[in-house]
Amino acid sequence: MINVRHTLNLFAVVAIAFLAFACGDDKKKSKGELAAEAEVYQEAENKVIAEIDKVVHDMPPPSEIPYLLMATGADFNGSIINPIDNASKYYNSADKAAMNLGAYASDIAYLSSYDKVQDALKYMETSQKLADQIGISSAFELELMERFESNLGNKDSLANLINYAMKVAEKKLEETDRLQMVALVLSGSYIEGLYLSVMVLDTYPEDLLPAASRDLILEPIVRLIIDQSKSLEDVIIMLKDLDSDPIIAEVISEFDILNVLYKQDLANVHQRIADQDPTLKLNKALLVDIIKEVKRIRSEMVE
Repeated sequence: MINVRHTLNLFAVVAIAFLAFACGDDKKKSKGELAAEAEVYQEAENKVIAEIDKVVHDMPPPSEIPYLLMATGADFNGSIINPIDNASKYYNSADKAAMNLGAYASDIAYLSSYDKVQDALKYMETSQKLADQIGISSAFELELMERFESNLGNKDSLANLINYAMKVAEKKLEETDRLQMVALVLSGSYIEGLYLSVMVLDTYPEDLLPAASRDLILEPIVRLIIDQSKSLEDVIIMLKDLDSDPIIAEVISEFDILNVLYKQDLANVHQRIADQDPTLKLNKALLVDIIKEVKRIRSEMVE
């Protein structure tokens, strides 16, 4: 995914140069000390890159969750995606632009899965502007936009193009040593996909079907939300190994709270699922606290 050797060599040169300058003439460090410090720095960066790769590998791509939601038969709900007009609020903050670029990728997939192709195209154009704010406009270059427009009637092709655009964005950020931006794009995509799942579950009409029938229809969404606990842990580990800034620290704090709720509310649920416990009811009641927290985190992200 990235030329790790080249990146780490660059880190070593920068680290040694900085350390040599900072020490001054009368407090020079030996070559061995400088090399040891550079090696520690390299190991830290290598660890972050490996964790980013793990998150990318394990987390569902932006298109997967929206298509699973559509497959349950849930109706389209345009009120649950991040309004396109919000994008102007992110132009002056690279961190906000990165997180909401990830969010819009999930929203594009949601729109595409329900054949809202013209709206999806507008979101692609807006995503191009956000990508430009963090210096990766080539991820949404003209050729990709033209391919997206020419495939508006093909859901599978649109899904592949969305996923491809995000992979290009992640690669561009890694190649230019903006690992924090990669992490924020992934965090935004993660929380938006989870939010869409939560909202489809939370807004499903209570009086449309008997409770047992409703629970049966919505069980795949409940499972989907439960299964996101592992990805959440991976994202938190990745974020905590980055150099913290106010936005990264805030995201970690919020994701930590969500992680605690997952562990508290779903204690033993994974094991009961594995054991095929016939008394376990996979319904919205299991997720009340998680739903509330996901809504809060997502509200903070898009404001």
